[in-house]
Amino acid sequence: MEVRPSHLFDVYKSPHVSPWNSNARQTTSIWKEDLVMSANNHLDEVATGVAADSATRNLGLSDMPSIVQYLGSLVMTAMATAIAAGFDRYETIPNLSLIYVLPVVASGVAFGLGPALFSALLGALAYNFFFTEPRFSLAVADTSNIWAIALLFVIGCVTSTIASTKRHDSAELDRLHFHQAKMQVYARQMIASRSAREATDLTRSVLASLFEAPAAIIFVRDDEELQIEGETKLTQLERDAAKMAAVSNEIVTAGVYPFDQSRFDFWPAPTKSDRTVVIGVGFDPQHRPANADATVEIIALMLSATLDRYEEQASHA
Repeated sequence: MEVRPSHLFDVYKSPHVSPWNSNARQTTSIWKEDLVMSANNHLDEVATGVAADSATRNLGLSDMPSIVQYLGSLVMTAMATAIAAGFDRYETIPNLSLIYVLPVVASGVAFGLGPALFSALLGALAYNFFFTEPRFSLAVADTSNIWAIALLFVIGCVTSTIASTKRHDSAELDRLHFHQAKMQVYARQMIASRSAREATDLTRSVLASLFEAPAAIIFVRDDEELQIEGETKLTQLERDAAKMAAVSNEIVTAGVYPFDQSRFDFWPAPTKSDRTVVIGVGFDPQHRPANADATVEIIALMLSATLDRYEEQASHA
C-alpha cells in the first residue's frame, strides 16, 4: 500500500486496501456498513443498563398524544369523584376535597404540567358540582365553600407544578446518564480504532445514536474541495455553510442568516493536516437539544485527536 505521509486523505481512504480498485471499493463499502452496524449495536448494548433504569421512572406516557394525556387526567379525576361519592354516601368526611390532589399528582408525574393543571381545574369543578350545596349545580350557597373550592384549585396548581418539575428533572438526569454511557463507549472505541476511516464511521454512528438525527463528516481541503461521509444529500447552501465553519473555525447554526434554509448545524474540528474536518448534524428545529454544542465539541476534539494520530503514524511510515 502506497501512502503519501503529508496527506491525511490517503490515510483516510486506504486503511486496508487501495480504493482505486473496483473490487477493493466494494469490499471497503461492505466493511464500512458492517462497522457502523457493529458500532451502533455496541453503543446500544452498553447503554441498555441506563435505559432500563430510565424506563422504571419514565413509562413513555409523555410521548402519548396530548388528547390521550388529557383524557387520562379526566378519567383519574372521574375515579376520584366516584371514590369520594362512595365515602360521602355513608358518612360525612371533613376535607373530602383533598382526594382530588391524587389525580393532580398522578397527572403531573405521568403526563406533565398541562394535564396536571387540567386535572386541578376538573377537581375543583367536580367538588363544587357534586359535594357542595346546592348539589348538582355550580352555584355556591355557602360563602365558606367558595374559599374551599378556591383553595383546592390553588393546592392543585402548586402540587401539579412541583410534580411536573420533579418529573422533568428526573427525565433530564436520565438523559444525561444515557449520553454519558454512550460517550464513554465512544471514547474507548476511538482509542481502539484501527484507521482514520473507522474513527470517522464511529463518530457518525455516535452522533446519530445520541441525537437521533442525520449526521455527516465533511473534509474541507484548502482549495475548498469537499469530501462528505454520511449524509451526502447536502444542498449547495449546506455545503457553503460547512465551508464557512471550516474557514471561520466557528459553529454555523441552521436557520440563521445567511444559512437560514440549512437543515444542518456545523462544528469545525481542525486537524494538523491540510484539511479541516467539519461535523454536521441535522436536528429537528422544534427539538434541538439544549446541550448539543458542548457534546458535539467534545466529539469533535476526540475525532481531531484521533485523525492527527493517524497522520503522525503515516508520516513515520
